Amino acid sequence: MSGLLSEIDLLYQLSVTEPQRCTEQFYADWAEGVAGDPDVDKVSARYIRRSLTVARKLAVFWSDRRPTTGPGDWRSRVDLALGARAWRPQLDLAEYLLQRDGSLEAFEVVSALFPVVNNQPFLDGVTFEDWQEGKD
Repeated sequence: MSGLLSEIDLLYQLSVTEPQRCTEQFYADWAEGVAGDPDVDKVSARYIRRSLTVARKLAVFWSDRRPTTGPGDWRSRVDLALGARAWRPQLDLAEYLLQRDGSLEAFEVVSALFPVVNNQPFLDGVTFEDWQEGKD
């Protein structure tokens, strides 16, 4: 599971920092590599495809700008290009993986992205331990 979420982070990062590298062949290779992950099921694949669409849009946006244009942090570049909607596919995937696997990593990703996308804290800031207790 951890591989999927961190791979999407890397994909977004490359799309905004090195858009010239992000050719259709690059995206095809990335998708093929991620598809080999044993955690990828039909639902996960749908969110991965949506993330690829976002990454392509990010690369197009940043390909027309000089590397020094805009903020230095890659996450800020994602926000500048597409806003909160860029994070929706990754948040949806993390929420799905949290429900499916209940891992701490998925919980942390959801807790970080939920306020960015929805302008409110995830479950009013509940901790992972409290979430697990409430789930049982």
